[in-house]
Amino acid sequence: MALVFGGVEGGGTHSKVVLLTGDGRILAETEGPATNHWLVGVDKCIETTNDMVQRAKKEAGLDPNIPLRSLGMSLSGGEQKDAIDRLIIDMKRRFPNLSQDYFITTDAIGSMATASDRGGIVLISGTGSNCKLVNPDGSQVGCGGWGHVIGDEGSAFWISHLAVKMVFDAKDNLATPPHDITYVKKAMEEYFQVSDLMGMLPHFYRHFQKSHFAGFCKKLAEGAEKQDPLCQYVFTQAGTALAKHVEAVLPSAQEPLLSGEQGLVILCVGSVWKSWELLKPGFTEVLAAVASSEKFKGRFHGYSLLVLQQSSALGGASLGAQSVGATVSLDYAANANVFYRHAFNSSQ
Repeated sequence: MALVFGGVEGGGTHSKVVLLTGDGRILAETEGPATNHWLVGVDKCIETTNDMVQRAKKEAGLDPNIPLRSLGMSLSGGEQKDAIDRLIIDMKRRFPNLSQDYFITTDAIGSMATASDRGGIVLISGTGSNCKLVNPDGSQVGCGGWGHVIGDEGSAFWISHLAVKMVFDAKDNLATPPHDITYVKKAMEEYFQVSDLMGMLPHFYRHFQKSHFAGFCKKLAEGAEKQDPLCQYVFTQAGTALAKHVEAVLPSAQEPLLSGEQGLVILCVGSVWKSWELLKPGFTEVLAAVASSEKFKGRFHGYSLLVLQQSSALGGASLGAQSVGATVSLDYAANANVFYRHAFNSSQ
């Protein structure tokens, strides 16, 4: 039988597994809850992964007791080497029939491997945020990805936190909000099912759940679509923050990334990008300023924003196969679509 390769897309809210053959044929796909080991713990991460893979094996008509050739895992929180090594050791010990070999990388790198083999920038804005520049020679430079306590700028959690904080600051007379808080305060009370600010404390501390807190972002997006100025403001701020990540990694970009036909390729991953029109004012303003700066004037000609049409589990599977000397064929053109292009004029 042909070798079977597995890939995992592991996020802070939900996860996905795909099984495929070397020619890229998808045999099965399954979904499950969060597998960010920093959020759910190592044991829960590997148990969820095993459950998804074994369900996928059954769906594909495979023997659950025969290990995959490799399992490539594209995980949010998949940065730290010691933690990755522990994950692999524990998976091999607890679930020896899961896979022969493992490869674990970040959700950013897995996403880029799904969309292109030529490099670009991956800009994640989902529950959390992260940014990675991948050069054509494989070298990488990152910005962000430090989690909600110290970062996650421009993410759903960050947007939710910014809006809620402005309500609290206004009520405390600590800071004057840029716009009226009435809509956001009411939406906050309805979403979190509280009647006053004190009711929010369990959501901040005792019963804090990052994914649930981040879910408030959807209500803010609805408010922005209804033209509430404060909701629109927090999304503009998020667009600015996300573009600042691009600005941070851009000095490390090799020339082919800037001179390609599509300009700089920026792969946008995460549910916050569904609100692109709300992010757009802040995002485009920052990159326009970068293009006109002395460092990039005449070099940064434009950019294309792409969104994945397929799960980053495909990229994880491809990287996992490469790690054992095999290859998985991916249709990059079908895996990502351009949803926005911008070219800077020659005077910038």
